[in-house]
Amino acid sequence: MYRYKEVYSDIKRDILRNHYRAGTLMPTQDELAKKYNISRITLRKSLDLLIDEGLIHTQQGSGTYVRPQLDENSPELLPLDLPIGTTYSHRDQKITSKILFFGARLPSEIEQKNLKVKANEPVYEIKRVRLRDNKIYSYEHTIMPTRIAPLDETILKGTIYGYLGGKMKIFMTDARRVVYAESASKESAQALNVDEGASLLVIEQIAYDQKGEAFEYSKSRFDENHSKFVIDIHRNEFW
Repeated sequence: MYRYKEVYSDIKRDILRNHYRAGTLMPTQDELAKKYNISRITLRKSLDLLIDEGLIHTQQGSGTYVRPQLDENSPELLPLDLPIGTTYSHRDQKITSKILFFGARLPSEIEQKNLKVKANEPVYEIKRVRLRDNKIYSYEHTIMPTRIAPLDETILKGTIYGYLGGKMKIFMTDARRVVYAESASKESAQALNVDEGASLLVIEQIAYDQKGEAFEYSKSRFDENHSKFVIDIHRNEFW
């Protein structure tokens, strides 16, 4: 594993464990480079990964800060412009999963196209209800190539991204997301405990790892009470 990824993983773990608390100033880059015995260039690559995940942000002339999390009473979703999942975007809350279906099958044509797999390559099909502080938050339908990693129900009840990153060293570095509205089908209505035909927000996603390979095709559905989301915009150049 590359050194910058090891440092990224170590700092990320410290953030998630509140060693570096939300809203606080992190050690300087010189201090971090000295701590990990790496160059400033290597450290910068580690910090860039953390910035991409929305875990930290920099302020020119001030330093690097741990990004505050969304208000736990807010119905906002994960930031749509950052490659992170529900567990990381709501770190101050208890995120759990109820598994509705888990199995393996051959991919459909659209799954073959989005995941770049062949018709005879098996994929996992996962249907989960995600709960935030024991309240229904979303209904996820996820497709993953089985070659990516061995999965079981214990892993699915927690964070799949956490398992992939920690155990398999597979990190989501990019994602293509399409957001649209639809009426709740019988299946999604039952999963979200809403009326059939109710308005839902859908986030359709193709997730890519650090090698640029697609490893997930998913649709996450939210009812109208959880359909507010946020995109942070940062302007680097002025004209």
